[in-house]
Amino acid sequence: MTLTLTLAACGASAPAGRQSVTLDSRTMGFIDELARPAEAPVQRIKGSLMMPKNIPAGTKVGAMVILHGGTGQGSQDWFYARLLNDWGIAALAVDSFGGRKVSQTIYDQAAVSEASIIADAYTALNMLSADPRIDSQRVGIMGFSKGAGPALLASLERFRSRLADGGNRFALHVAFYPWCGFSFLDEAATGAPVLVLSGGLDRVTPAALCASLTGRLQRDNPGLVVDMQVYPAGGHAFDYPHPYFRLVERLPVRGNLPVRCFFTETEPNVFMERASHLKITAATLRYALGLCSEPDPGAQAIYDEVGTKDALARFEALVRGSLLGPPTQPVTVGESR
Repeated sequence: MTLTLTLAACGASAPAGRQSVTLDSRTMGFIDELARPAEAPVQRIKGSLMMPKNIPAGTKVGAMVILHGGTGQGSQDWFYARLLNDWGIAALAVDSFGGRKVSQTIYDQAAVSEASIIADAYTALNMLSADPRIDSQRVGIMGFSKGAGPALLASLERFRSRLADGGNRFALHVAFYPWCGFSFLDEAATGAPVLVLSGGLDRVTPAALCASLTGRLQRDNPGLVVDMQVYPAGGHAFDYPHPYFRLVERLPVRGNLPVRCFFTETEPNVFMERASHLKITAATLRYALGLCSEPDPGAQAIYDEVGTKDALARFEALVRGSLLGPPTQPVTVGESR
């Protein structure tokens, strides 16, 4: 679900001074297992915690959990971590692959499930909320491609109530070109604002799926702040912060792409895949993905300078308003022109 750029692991190096942290999360085969997280095996994963500089002693700061894309951690994670640190916000970049002995999920999306990444996200939230340097009321989450779907789905109360310690909740949810191929019977949200940023030319994680999901979130959660922007000239990874990508502007995307896959909850915690009509569990997920996924020789990562500038402006406004200042005001769903 992401571009096969070796750029992900090169380019910008991890910020100096980062602290390596260990998180005890859970490994789950499919989203239904989030209903019973205690039954899933404990999974030790790593993360990189980067604190902002020049913060007065005793001052609590806001924080952001960062979930990487399908090629693993790389320059994109570090770019946004530095940006957040510059704004006075801590960043915890979670590595959902290393501890599970996975290097990438481009050709096997079942290698690390969305459920596992959601569990990782809430484990990170719980750790940050217990850190005396962090303001537990101002911890957000963001993700890219493979990690963007979980960053968005973490806004559902059904997952927060099962995975968060006490009253912990994310203060905002930001998803850069997520895959939104889920429909739940209960889509009650936690109430935190949601920002979804997609490319109109994205044939990897189609914007139309996310428009449907964010539309349902608004319908089912009156007053929820939801901003979904579709940048017509942008493809997958339209904002990727690597000089080479910005120079060439277009790169092919390789992998088995689940563009026809869609998982619908037909009764509580029972899911069917729309194309194959299979009941989906951890045991059937890989087979079902094989039926509904396909390579797309025309899929491309397409850089969009105008879209990137707008996305960064919206991202900064939401982050500053939610993690540094007063709550953000509602923004309607729409399309950037």
